[in-house]
Amino acid sequence: MGSSRRSWFPLAALGFALLVMVAVELLPGDRTFGTVAGPEYQPVRSLGTGGLGGTGRPDNELSGIAFATATDVVPSATLGWLAGLACVVLAVAGWYWLSLRRAGTAPRPVRFVLGTLGALAAVPLLDLVGALELRLPGDVRGALLAALGLLLLAAYERSWFLAAVPVVFVLVTVVFPALAAGALVAAGLLFAAAFAVLLRGPVTAADTA
Repeated sequence: MGSSRRSWFPLAALGFALLVMVAVELLPGDRTFGTVAGPEYQPVRSLGTGGLGGTGRPDNELSGIAFATATDVVPSATLGWLAGLACVVLAVAGWYWLSLRRAGTAPRPVRFVLGTLGALAAVPLLDLVGALELRLPGDVRGALLAALGLLLLAAYERSWFLAAVPVVFVLVTVVFPALAAGALVAAGLLFAAAFAVLLRGPVTAADTA
């Protein structure tokens, strides 16, 4: 399983991603692209002769209203969790590839690429499950996905210290009343954890890649 000290990079990468997400959210401008089926949503009427339901409305209009009602129950994410987590997955995959290669234990390229693509695909799929099945708000889903990634990292590195980080991360991100403030505090927590990992023992080639 290698040295757990190289796990400072995933922690710092996620912390940096949180800073970027908060910075983008605080930038002035129109953010209507981030909402899904908001209150101003209006179903599109068909020009065809669609069938009539029991209420006398066209079937396509009824399905549009049902979709708007279903999606409006779950708030969409304010921060760009999906894009941020995807970038973190790619950065961490590249870091571990270089780190393992320098240590002389580089994984097979095909298996490594498939694993990376699988991790990328899992991010939107798990987010969709959290929205449709668990009815979780978008920002809560993002924080839980990030915590799940940290737990997988802790299991890979066999580190109890890393296993404690996602617990505090979720509490800080979700409990804070101000979303941006919670994300900033969570980023500070991740940077502090990264420094704590780096300060544990001497630096080796496997740790620095």
